[in-house]
Amino acid sequence: MNELPLAGVRIADFGWIFAVPHTTSWLGALGADVIRIESPKRPDLVRFLGATDGTPGINRSGLFHSINFSKRSIALDLTTRGGAEVARRLVARSDIVFENFGAGVMTRFGLNYDNLRAVKPDIIMMSGTPLGQTGPLAGAIGYGPNSLGFSGISHLTGYPGGEPCGIGGTWPDFVVGVVMVMGALAALHYRDRTGEGQYIDLSIAEMVTGMLPEAMMDFFLNGREHGRIGNRDPDLAPHGAFPAAGDDRWLAIVTVSDAEFASLCEVLGAPAMASEARFGTMAARLENVDALEREIGALTRQFDRDQLVALLRARGLAAGPMYNTAEIMADPAMVESGMNVELDHKEVGRRLIPTLPVTFSGFKPNYYGGPAIGEHTEEVLTGLLGYSSEEIARLRIEGGVL
Repeated sequence: MNELPLAGVRIADFGWIFAVPHTTSWLGALGADVIRIESPKRPDLVRFLGATDGTPGINRSGLFHSINFSKRSIALDLTTRGGAEVARRLVARSDIVFENFGAGVMTRFGLNYDNLRAVKPDIIMMSGTPLGQTGPLAGAIGYGPNSLGFSGISHLTGYPGGEPCGIGGTWPDFVVGVVMVMGALAALHYRDRTGEGQYIDLSIAEMVTGMLPEAMMDFFLNGREHGRIGNRDPDLAPHGAFPAAGDDRWLAIVTVSDAEFASLCEVLGAPAMASEARFGTMAARLENVDALEREIGALTRQFDRDQLVALLRARGLAAGPMYNTAEIMADPAMVESGMNVELDHKEVGRRLIPTLPVTFSGFKPNYYGGPAIGEHTEEVLTGLLGYSSEEIARLRIEGGVL
């Protein structure tokens, strides 16, 4: 196997919940030595979500392990002088620091950027918080729903005439993690060219707002305020989810022209529908979209979902099944893609987890199971940081190492 692209890069990961752990797992799979700093006194909340086989435990969360692969874990109490000193020594041996605590928390630990730069002048540090590190709302505590609300995405999510909605338990943290990867790699490239590190301040809400180009640009250019339109599109109809035969079986259908709509009608066994005045043009279909969706839904409900998808695709139409989780995992394309791999974990055994959704022709990412809390404490302190067993014992007695 060729050398991984981030071999030789070390990351001090102070993150928790979703965004930073997702980021650092990807970087770890690409070869970085990721060392996650945790505290059993205030463990990551995700360690208690999704108990494997229904048995809870601090090391048994399937959700935690699915976004914390390819990294090591050390257990420190950063509120103590000894714990903070271990953290600084780790940063001195690292290239990038990640954290996503509330604004000011790292400063209270004595681990803010200025202090870390004193021990490693070219360190790169990235902070990801709901509303950034500066401004009147920087200190606001936030989780996924707060960030979605502030970003504007909840205002746009929902059905016409309905309430603002979240996005079904899918929080912005995961796409934030991808953006953090991009920012960290850009800063690393900059440092390699100039020798200079830097501080990166990422506002989760601002980043999510940047993912709403249609609504934002329509407001900037035309002064129009977008509302909630469910699965519809302002310019295309039909565009959305339609029922198939059976219980809770659905498919997505989009047509982008009158000719495509005529083909859809033929497949559905209602060719005359395409010549009706209320549906014959895109403008007419948009004007009568409620009736259009009712009539198409009544027709699609007569078909087996996968058979109808195959018929529509054979006509060159955009159609696809709306999978549940079990169907996604069983789909041959997903199975063959290599996106999911089985990894060993010391407490829950061999489990399937999702990994990077890309393949590389030049190398294979290095995947290994998520760590138990503090699993690598002595390994890192002795092997990397040079602490003696006596020093570690003292730090344990003082409470800095847990």
